[in-house]
Amino acid sequence: MRFSIFVIILLIIASCSHKSDADLYNGGKAAEEQKDFQKAAELYEEAVAKYHTSVYAESSLIHLAFMYNNDVRDARKAINAYKRYYELFPSSKEAPTMLFLSGFIYNNELHQLDSARLVYDSFLQKYPNHELAASAKFELETLGRDPGQAIAPQVAEVDRLKSEQAKKATKK
Repeated sequence: MRFSIFVIILLIIASCSHKSDADLYNGGKAAEEQKDFQKAAELYEEAVAKYHTSVYAESSLIHLAFMYNNDVRDARKAINAYKRYYELFPSSKEAPTMLFLSGFIYNNELHQLDSARLVYDSFLQKYPNHELAASAKFELETLGRDPGQAIAPQVAEVDRLKSEQAKKATKK
């Protein structure tokens, strides 16, 4: 009997400590600012799991993806967060960027060229006029190549044109 009362009391306490989506998001941001990335990830993930359609869940996924990519340096978790964002919020203005960034990580960090190609092709099919479309085309053209090597011909051409212009200017 006492055990049953104890369980009921625990359930009541647990239900009273229910955090809102804003609480979880703000807690995640505070933990992230303090460089407690594990705690931040837990809170952001909880916000997404419990309130997957809220604006706080959307913001939590953005923070989570960028945190995994920039602070934690876990490319696979970053890609997973970018993809989840894209799947949960496909009509968001950030959705194209999240799709592009997953391709960028596949290409430039994980060197999974087939996966990168699929993502970039999908991006260009869905968003041919997006501000990142030119970057997606460039990434496709240079898949697997070092970015410095990829732009070396363009840099050489610019240098050649500058040299020609300087020669013409000195002849006058």
